[in-house]
Amino acid sequence: MPDNNTDQKKRKVSEWKTSYSNVTPAEAEKRLGFRFQSLRGRPVDKMLADAKVMFGMDAVRETKDKVYDRILEHLTVEGYPTEAASDFKEVNVDHLVYTIIVPVLNDFIRRTGRKDIQLKCEKEIVSTDGETGGEEEFVVVNLVSVDQEIFIFVVESKRSFVGKAMRQCLLAMKDMRDNNRDGKVYGFVTTGETWQMLEYDGASFRKSESITVVFDSMDEDKQRWMDNCSAVVDCIYFALSNGGIMKDVVVGESGAGRK
Repeated sequence: MPDNNTDQKKRKVSEWKTSYSNVTPAEAEKRLGFRFQSLRGRPVDKMLADAKVMFGMDAVRETKDKVYDRILEHLTVEGYPTEAASDFKEVNVDHLVYTIIVPVLNDFIRRTGRKDIQLKCEKEIVSTDGETGGEEEFVVVNLVSVDQEIFIFVVESKRSFVGKAMRQCLLAMKDMRDNNRDGKVYGFVTTGETWQMLEYDGASFRKSESITVVFDSMDEDKQRWMDNCSAVVDCIYFALSNGGIMKDVVVGESGAGRK
């Protein structure tokens, strides 16, 4: 009797010709239409210069407080994300990523009423021409209907090989935008410790400079984290507010929103 799980895996693999992880740098550049060395990092404040102001400073500060506390809890339980540790694995990075993005997503959904936004883990993305595809660790989507969803952002996490992670993220973003057919999509490449945000509008990509999100003494210096590291929260809010196909959201004084 055939193994149903094996059959399902075979069908999944056959949906695209080449997995993102197997696309060479030269093939990726040709598919994306630019040379990687031309994609220069921009200061985060310039990337966010045209951000929609959906929440007041107090609301954003509340979310940053939550993220800071969750990171400290994570570090207490799993330790610092470093390859110097013999038992440090990529799943440890995934745990830290989840720890960081969930409080931001929860607060965004709660304040806007956008219950159609969901986080998908190991989400399959396939190009419109079937040439490339893969399963991404974290993908945020807008559930438009029972059989339709719009991609908002993807997170590509790797404990090392950041260049490969960047390439995979860019390819996934192109396929996300092609499937959406409109608007912008966002991506984050992270080792857990450092993050970079990417933006694609269907014509060109933009990339932020690196943001250090975790440092050794952060439990003793919250203000330093708030000043230098909490921009990752601003970036995730930015992606949620501008990604996919935009909807008008009115946010009231209490933070609750309606579409």
